[in-house]
Amino acid sequence: MQESKDKVNGGYTLLESLLVLSIVSVILTVTVLTLNSTKETYTGEQFREQLSNDLLFAQQYALSSKTSVYIIFTPSENYYRIRQGGFRVEELVYREYPSKIKINTRTMGERITYHGNGSITKSGAIAIYVDEIEQYRYVFTLGKGRFYVEKL
Repeated sequence: MQESKDKVNGGYTLLESLLVLSIVSVILTVTVLTLNSTKETYTGEQFREQLSNDLLFAQQYALSSKTSVYIIFTPSENYYRIRQGGFRVEELVYREYPSKIKINTRTMGERITYHGNGSITKSGAIAIYVDEIEQYRYVFTLGKGRFYVEKL
């Protein structure tokens, strides 16, 4: 004689499946939103780091080549470039930056010059704005061409 077997279905019910899918979708949504806000937070900091490295590069290049090097800001078009002066002008760096970042050249003007000995032409300050809020101030001291960054 054959015993009757209960029909046992090892699957999940529709309600259980929907519950698990909704929990997973909520977790993924929260994670993606957190990553986007983190990216926005670090945009200004990444730009500050890049600009600092480019300024140091310009000074070191001027020292090693014994020629003048110019950092030329074009805030209206959101880019700056580094050029080597002398008889033949050579562009060393061309860097665009996001439109949410604004540079106010204040007392430095739109052109910073490093001489062949590493010194800077004039002292002054530059302000960096992210989302219309002043975040960083670059202060250039006269003498050896040093600068420091103030986070505001």
